[in-house]
Amino acid sequence: MYNAVREAVIRLIHSGEIRPDSSAGPVYFALYDVDGEVRARELAAALHAALYGDLNPLSRAVPPTT
Repeated sequence: MYNAVREAVIRLIHSGEIRPDSSAGPVYFALYDVDGEVRARELAAALHAALYGDLNPLSRAVPPTT
């Protein structure tokens, strides 16, 4: 679970959607400069679901790069 969250945060940083000083630590997530409340809520819900073992919302919110 943690690796999936960490990879999603890295993808968000690389895409420029959040600032590079954002992080996914073992205790909390800090995503800086998310563009708008709707997107922030989507990411928060996806991270919450991931904490409980459901990675599908995270995969939809931050699709893997190919």
